[in-house]
Parts: sequence; structure tokens; C-alpha cells
Amino acid sequence: MSKEFESEIFTAVKEEIERIESERYNSKNPVLVVTSKDSTKDIVIKILSAERMGAPLKIHSTSFNPAEDLAKKNLSIGKRALNSWQFRKSMDHLSLAAIQTTDKTIQQKVNLYKQLNKLLKAIIQANPERAVRNLQPIFKDIRLSIEKYDLFDKAEQQHYLQLLDLLFNFVEALTKKEVASLTHQLLARCSISLMNSEYLAANIWLFKIYLLNKDSFTTIANKNERLKEVLVNLKEYLSIETGLSEELDDSPTIAKSGDLRDIFIDLLTEIYDVNFLEKTKEILSFPPFKST
Repeated sequence: MSKEFESEIFTAVKEEIERIESERYNSKNPVLVVTSKDSTKDIVIKILSAERMGAPLKIHSTSFNPAEDLAKKNLSIGKRALNSWQFRKSMDHLSLAAIQTTDKTIQQKVNLYKQLNKLLKAIIQANPERAVRNLQPIFKDIRLSIEKYDLFDKAEQQHYLQLLDLLFNFVEALTKKEVASLTHQLLARCSISLMNSEYLAANIWLFKIYLLNKDSFTTIANKNERLKEVLVNLKEYLSIETGLSEELDDSPTIAKSGDLRDIFIDLLTEIYDVNFLEKTKEILSFPPFKST
């Protein structure tokens, strides 16, 4: 490719980009169309312009929309990150999707998942005693929004409304100090702390789980010397790290926080007769709607 040809392409692409920006500024959605009459140079210009601007591109009867494809991808990543309690990552990808899309259906889904992101984060961080009072207005706002999302079909609206009902039941259980629900919340907080490498915080949440389920843990520990040792060392470790009691002469040998969490999950699974981590994820997530 000669330098002259490169220069012509560069100039033409720049002009095409300016045209696309101008049309978008005037609330239009320009589509670049490749026809059989286009020269090789024209085809290259249109493809490069579409790629750089994320503009829809039509070649004969086939349409391509790079920006919308990226928006769908970022929406999907945002959903998965939310259900893994990676709230910042989720919001980053949802925000990207909002910028990339002009599709009103995708825009409504992005807006919904942004709301769900804030709600789920607030639930996991909530003070249980004030959870219903503080979170009820957020639930109400999301319900009203879902009813206004006119591009969702009725089944999809109902799907998300039912998820909100289940989650609000969980919030009510927190306020009522239902032990299993409080334990689910703490396990989620522990998992988030581990993802953020906040190991002291993770161990504190684990210790709170122990205190909530102390009788059951003690019963099992009385039959399991390894567990008894783990719990003693955890208490001593937290005493040293938090300064809540006099410093001990020797630091206890303690398993890594992730290993401790796994031990606790096994115990909770035995106590509640359900895979406790999976149940926590099931409660504190928003599975996407699947049309039948």
C-alpha cells in the first residue's frame, strides 16, 4: 500500500468519522452501507469508519453492528460480575454498555442491572436491624422502574418482580435476626473481603459466623480436635490483630483465610443440610431472564 493511498484512506476516514459524529449529534443513527458499486478504497473507508465509531455496517443483506455487539457483551459481563458480588467491575461494564448502545431494550436492561447492583450491594452491607427501613424505598423504586420498562415482555417483568419479592423476604429475615439469613449475609461479606485481599476483615466475618452458630459449631468441635484448634487459633489471631485483648506471647498458627472459609462452608453445610455457599449465591443474586 503506497503512502499516497494510506494518506487518502486516513483523510477519508477522518471525514467519515466527522460526518457520523455530526449526525449522531443531531439524534440520527447513521448506517454505513457497502454496495457492489463501491471501490476497494470505499469499502476500506466504510469498514474502518464503522469499526472506529461503532457504527452499524450493512454489506448487501447482512448487517453488522460493532457497538451493539460490544454493548451486549459488556451487559453480559456486568450481569455475571454482579452475581459474583464484584460490584465495581459490574458497574464499570454496565456503564460501558450504556455508552455503546442505542438500542432502547438494551438501555432498559442496563438501567435495571445498575439498580440491582446498588440494591444487592446495599443488602450485603446492610445493618440487619435497619435493613427493612433503609432498603424498602430502594425496592419500591426498582419495582416502579420495572413496570415502566415497556420493552420487557410481561414474563420478563414478572421474573424480576419475583426475584425482588424473594430478596425482600431475605431482608425481612435479616431484620428479624433469623440466624441462617444473617449467616448468608456474613458469608457473602467474607467472600467479598477475600476477593479484595482484605484478610483480617474476612476472618472477622468468619468469627461472627462462628458466634451466630456457636452452639452448633461447639457440638461439632467437641468431636473434632482439628476444628477445635482452628476456632481457638482464630479467636487468638483476632485478639492480636484487633487489639481487643492483651497481646499473646506467641502468634497462633492459623490457616489462610480462604482455607478457613472453606472449612466454615463445610461446617455450615453440615449444620443446615444444604450446600451453604451455593445457597448464599442463589439468594443473593439476580439470574437473568430466559425466554421459553
